[in-house]
Amino acid sequence: TPTRILMRELTITVPGLPPKEWSPNARTHWAPKAKVAVEAHSDVMALVKEQGWSGDPMDAARISVSWGVKDKRRRDTDNFVGRTKPFIDGLVLAKVLVDDSRYNVSYEFQWHKAEQEETVITVKEQ
Repeated sequence: TPTRILMRELTITVPGLPPKEWSPNARTHWAPKAKVAVEAHSDVMALVKEQGWSGDPMDAARISVSWGVKDKRRRDTDNFVGRTKPFIDGLVLAKVLVDDSRYNVSYEFQWHKAEQEETVITVKEQ
């Protein structure tokens, strides 16, 4: 019989949108930027732990990020990609990913309507 390989998947929902201090357009001093990055890392690591994640980190993964918003205001997607960096780094710190280099990770970004602002991140092993 052929061996069946199960691909792992993890989905977390971070309350709120990614930190505005991480926007490429922000003129934020490094200290507050570092503070919100540490908070984002901690939030992601706690959510990963809450999901019961275990096992070795993924070598190759596809990350889908969907930002949930309540309104129809125009938002600049490429700025939100930059703002999401501390969340992705949190996945590396939580040992979900080996690293987030272009050799290991591909991305998909989108928006969805939500009751409260949120960032939904799904990581699928490839």
